[in-house]
Amino acid sequence: MRKLLIKITFFTIPILLTGIAIEAMLRKIPNDYKTKVQQYEKHAGDFEVLCLGESHAYSGFNPEYMQIRGFNGSHFAQTLNYDLEILKKYDHKLQKLRYLLLPISYASFTNSLENQWEIKNYFLYYNIKKIHNPKYYTEILSLPFDINIEKLLSYYISHTAAIMTDTNGYSTHYSNPNPDKNLVESGKKMAAVQTAKDYRNWDKNKEFLDEIIMRSKKRGVTVILFTPPAHNRYRMHLDSIQLNKTIRLAESFARQNRNVFYLNFLRDRSFHEDDFYDADHFSSAGAKKLTNKLSSFVENLEREPEN
Repeated sequence: MRKLLIKITFFTIPILLTGIAIEAMLRKIPNDYKTKVQQYEKHAGDFEVLCLGESHAYSGFNPEYMQIRGFNGSHFAQTLNYDLEILKKYDHKLQKLRYLLLPISYASFTNSLENQWEIKNYFLYYNIKKIHNPKYYTEILSLPFDINIEKLLSYYISHTAAIMTDTNGYSTHYSNPNPDKNLVESGKKMAAVQTAKDYRNWDKNKEFLDEIIMRSKKRGVTVILFTPPAHNRYRMHLDSIQLNKTIRLAESFARQNRNVFYLNFLRDRSFHEDDFYDADHFSSAGAKKLTNKLSSFVENLEREPEN
């Protein structure tokens, strides 16, 4: 037995040490979550407008076109519970915040990040400890081995890192032309991915948004909910029950809360094919157009006398 334990130890310790070393190397690689955390830490006290949410906001809101200091705090697939956790984490720093922008997309109330690899980024880089599966406590276990090796080679050998965020939090990924742009295929595919099989997450997401609104109300922050524009090739595949249920809930939040407004741009005819990177994300031109619309709405609110 003693010899067996010695053999096991002989083989496992080097493997364990190698794993720890690889994990440390992976965490040193720059990424979009690190970039946004750094911006929050350094500049959150200057943000007057903050946009959270998922990729529709990430591709569609460019703070460069706001008249007051803004920041895009969205990420791919970011759900309402993480919007809430980010607000909680930086509440003490967001002293100048006056407007919170939140996209209400087709899947906003049905989505969940539970057991999806993206949640490890909130645990590792935002230090948001809301994960119960130890798999997502590390980089090395969260993604397939070949992907991690590719990341290591890219950064440590080729000296490149997949940073897609500028200093305002806007995604530079969508600034370049999409070489594989196919609105027909992307519209059908993304609508299918985002159509819910059930509504098990509905009530939880509703509660998360309600808490976001209540916290904002206490701080005197105006919440602007908006449904982003989408190409018809995406809209035509949406389930009408899920879509209408989502829009009605967003409208009810606006009716019931004086600090909440809801803007529905889904079928906005001023957006054309060139404004879309794919059927439900924006090109840089589309982001400018959408941000200008949001900026104009904020400016109108600024001109209204306080009650």
